[in-house]
Amino acid sequence: MKTHIHFRALFITLLLAGVFCSTFQRASGQVQTNATQPTMKLLGLDGRVNDMADLRGSVVLVSFGATWCAPCTTELRALEELLAEYHDKPVKFFWVSIERPEEVTNSTLKRYARERKVSFPVLRDTARMVFLQFSPRVRLPMIVLLGKDGKVDAPVQFGMRSPAEAYKADMRARLNKLLRSGGEPD
Repeated sequence: MKTHIHFRALFITLLLAGVFCSTFQRASGQVQTNATQPTMKLLGLDGRVNDMADLRGSVVLVSFGATWCAPCTTELRALEELLAEYHDKPVKFFWVSIERPEEVTNSTLKRYARERKVSFPVLRDTARMVFLQFSPRVRLPMIVLLGKDGKVDAPVQFGMRSPAEAYKADMRARLNKLLRSGGEPD
């Protein structure tokens, strides 16, 4: 009985500590993460698994979002414009839906991407296993950048800065820094 009470008190303490820590994250929308080399295997709409580790040698931008997220739609337009600027550079863009299949089907995601003229791959993280490596709670959109060495370029970016031109300038600066870095694959 006493052991049960101690475990319950420990659980409540850890739960409150997690809530306390997540409440006091940086207000800038950027959060440092300990996941420098996360497992980033994501399912494509074509049924294939896309492993971001296979993209070493390229800079990788992964945007997590949802079809119900209005800022995500605005961000997708900005990312499409950036993609056009980086088409001849070793930069890969991905958009990842964190929605479960019962919430949004693959055909709905394909239509969503087509209507928004998304030209980069659309992937799924239906159990949010990749997403949760960076954030304990849903805050969208979330951008994760990987350097040429496959490591996360911290901080992870939450939300989209307004106006879109300022947001693109921030992303451009980070992408250019990663392109200049000498981190080559092992």
